[in-house]
Amino acid sequence: MRPSSALASVLAVLALAPTASRAEEAVGEARATSEVPFTTRNFGNLRVGGSTANGNGRPELCLELSPVSFLSLEGCGTGSGLLHGDPEPEVAHFRTKLRLVSFDKEGWGTLQPFLAAGFAEAQVGRDDPGFQFTGTDARRVATTGPEMGLGLRFLRPLASGFELVGDLNLGMAWLPYGPDLVEPVDTWLPSASLSFGVGF
Repeated sequence: MRPSSALASVLAVLALAPTASRAEEAVGEARATSEVPFTTRNFGNLRVGGSTANGNGRPELCLELSPVSFLSLEGCGTGSGLLHGDPEPEVAHFRTKLRLVSFDKEGWGTLQPFLAAGFAEAQVGRDDPGFQFTGTDARRVATTGPEMGLGLRFLRPLASGFELVGDLNLGMAWLPYGPDLVEPVDTWLPSASLSFGVGF
């Protein structure tokens, strides 16, 4: 190969190098903009904790399912009648939770304040299946009433799509037939609960 041909080849390669580099950068930028940034989205979780509304000393179990990102359905209780037959007083909560906003802190987690609405069932003994909104059951050990609340959820990604979930909930239930139970409870029943678990 003549020196002039070799020099021309080297110059051509040098001229193309910046173009190839710019092409790689453009591909990298396009890939970065097309990738959706990670946000914590919890579809369901199971938590264990405690509640001031329960007098039986058992942990409160909560199952929460979220069909859409801003709305979830939750049931919390000690499992009376299913997991145990402890007749000591307990309050079960069944509520819908509306997420108000989400604060993401990279490397730390997500905080989500929410409003809650639903109903609470107070029972002071083994009750019959079903809910008693218009009075008490036949043995006067259970009654049900509406409940409102607010709370704060904490989410921290773990691995493989799972999250650590923490939940602080403050609620107020109206139980108009609470004083009619064999062990009377207040008409207005406040509660505070804290629970932690795993979700996906």
